[in-house]
Amino acid sequence: MDADKVLNKALKLGMDELSVEYIERIKRQVRFSNNDIDISKLWIERKCNVFMSKGKRVLLTSISNPEKWEEELEQYAKLIKNLPENKDFNGLNDKKQVYRSPKFDAELVHIDLDEIAKRVIDGALSKGAVRSAGVVYMDYVRSTIATNYNTAEDTRAGVDVVIRAFSDTKMAGQETITTASTSDLENVEEIGERAASMATLTAKEVEGRPGKYDVVFHPLAFGSLMTYSMQMASAFFVDAGMSIFADKLNEKIFSEKLTVYDDPTLFSSGHRIYDEEATATQRTTIVEKGTVKSYLHSHSTAVKFGTRTTGNAGIIVPNPWQIVVKQGTRNYSDLIASIDRGLFIVNLWYTRFQDYRNGDFSTIPRDGIFYVEGGEIKEAWKGIRISENIVSMFARITELSAERHKVKWWDEVLPSLLPYAKIEGVNITKSTL
Repeated sequence: MDADKVLNKALKLGMDELSVEYIERIKRQVRFSNNDIDISKLWIERKCNVFMSKGKRVLLTSISNPEKWEEELEQYAKLIKNLPENKDFNGLNDKKQVYRSPKFDAELVHIDLDEIAKRVIDGALSKGAVRSAGVVYMDYVRSTIATNYNTAEDTRAGVDVVIRAFSDTKMAGQETITTASTSDLENVEEIGERAASMATLTAKEVEGRPGKYDVVFHPLAFGSLMTYSMQMASAFFVDAGMSIFADKLNEKIFSEKLTVYDDPTLFSSGHRIYDEEATATQRTTIVEKGTVKSYLHSHSTAVKFGTRTTGNAGIIVPNPWQIVVKQGTRNYSDLIASIDRGLFIVNLWYTRFQDYRNGDFSTIPRDGIFYVEGGEIKEAWKGIRISENIVSMFARITELSAERHKVKWWDEVLPSLLPYAKIEGVNITKSTL
């Protein structure tokens, strides 16, 4: 089973257009808790992701059985004839593509994940943590894609490290790194050190006080806000009316400090050379100095919007690959020192939108909520929620740090390169979680 064989077989079965991506993946995981490694896992996966069309009828599936792929394909070819038409499907990109050469750090595949975990744990203990928990992932992918018009190959690997460090008062700090290069892991102890430093900043947590505060968001927390908002730059969600960017192209809706790219060309864990219809990927400016510059397109959405694909297929739902925010000029410590009365927030979870079109949402800070007064951290807080509007918040960005970190966390934070962000007048309410 390979991409070309599946493509040719499907064409013989009468399909019009196809995108077939054959993927070989090796994924390793090391998990640790209470300062010890407790789980080590290995996954090996081989599958074909198949998109096929017959006129306006479309079907997307995965085939993982190498012995019965022809039988499965024949069943799907019969099934597609009974599906309703997708009026928004406008075919695959038929333009001949020129691809960047794959960039790949082969040493990353053989890196000792146990050693990485131990070094992160040691870093946390060296800065006063009494307990730590987290995970180290290595993801190695070799892939080949074939459409009626283009073929390409890619090899990529990435490592994600996440740690939560706890003080003797059970306060927690969290840090993460995502990378495609062994050089980023040379001083990986620093990830544990930073997490522990936050866990031990103050002696205990107190209940947070509702109000409006200036807030410095750590790149991990800023990453959650960026991930949820920039997914709405997908032309699919714009067209569906479920996006803050709908009808806002070329309008200034955010702070002039904010410039955001989708950049799969940056060599980190979210880099890739082609999208799901074999279009070469590119750096796309989504927001420039607060102005909405582009939506993220597949070929079909680009035809509907009268523009060109940005290499972000998802054939049906375009998506960002890797979010990059242009940095500012000040150190993040200066941003905290500039707060008269406000907060420093490390991480967010349970981010939920009540109104996708207008941008009303709420989210819960965790693993580092610090009350700042006169530029100094005075207390650690708990029990708060951010209840806000994402457009209004991004319009109130006053500073971005010169430092940027490569972050990723579960599905909450896409692979990203982000600074610390200072935002004025953030609405803080009580949380029952």
